Amino acid sequence: MYKKITISEVAKLANVSTATVSRALNDSPTVKESTRQRILSVANTLEAQRTNKRGSSKVLLASFPELTNPFYSEIFRGILDSASVRGYDVLFFSMSNYSMPESYTFLYEGNFFGGLIIAHAIPDIKVLDRLREKVPVVMCTDHNEEDVAFVGIDNFRAAYTAVNYLISTGRRRIALINSSLRNNYAVKREEAYRACLAANGIDVKEEWILRLPDIDYNICLNSSTALLSMADRPDAVFCVSDVYAAATISAARSLGLDIPGDAAVVGFDNIDISTMTSPSITTIAQPTYQIGTQACNMLMDQIEYPGSTPRQIILNTELILRNST
Repeated sequence: MYKKITISEVAKLANVSTATVSRALNDSPTVKESTRQRILSVANTLEAQRTNKRGSSKVLLASFPELTNPFYSEIFRGILDSASVRGYDVLFFSMSNYSMPESYTFLYEGNFFGGLIIAHAIPDIKVLDRLREKVPVVMCTDHNEEDVAFVGIDNFRAAYTAVNYLISTGRRRIALINSSLRNNYAVKREEAYRACLAANGIDVKEEWILRLPDIDYNICLNSSTALLSMADRPDAVFCVSDVYAAATISAARSLGLDIPGDAAVVGFDNIDISTMTSPSITTIAQPTYQIGTQACNMLMDQIEYPGSTPRQIILNTELILRNST
């Protein structure tokens, strides 16, 4: 009957021996009725708490920094497909203020979900630990703790590959259009950019590093126009998103610049827009659907097999060469 508690736990809270608990749960006539009722009450309370705490719900919650970023569409599909196969439902929501600890209060208090997928950085280990005390947690695409279950890519290695390719084509005046450094992936991609330039004897020009608050085409269009309007402008731009790369190409064309003649552009993600621009975008392809399916399967495994060791799965990326370089 009781699958989520132990006899010793009940004995401790009911202030009786484990033998008494065993007899009470097996309807032994040697246990006083008042003692039996106390033991059953403790056991039922523990079982209910443990069931609610560790995911009796067949609803999964998926927290993303935004729901409009096209990069996430295939991740959504992967999560939904995997959940459907195993009889789970998924609720997606956007947590724009994910760097603020108080934004997580409703997650601590909610009892409607049995597991949590997080696709953004978390403020600190205290927030993560409190979430994991409540339900199983798996992070995808971004993470900031080494012991958390995670599915994603090696952002440093992928970004290094992109920048190194630009250098191999003869470009040495390379700018970076990055997102906010509150994102771990942005930190790693900028670290790779700096490391690759240093390894090739190229100085970093800080004025060529842009950090934008969101993955937003219009914000990037304005910023990249200013970047490419400089008298001392770069001859290549590494963008941490294909949305940024598309905006950079539009900015260049509005200034009468040729892509890739005057400036080569490399994006990141290989979303649909990378083949829709003119020229098409050289980019780093992420296995987004697989990220979604594996993150969801890992979470459901944790729900169904409590106590399993958190795993970290790093999937491969690929440099896709197109006409922007």
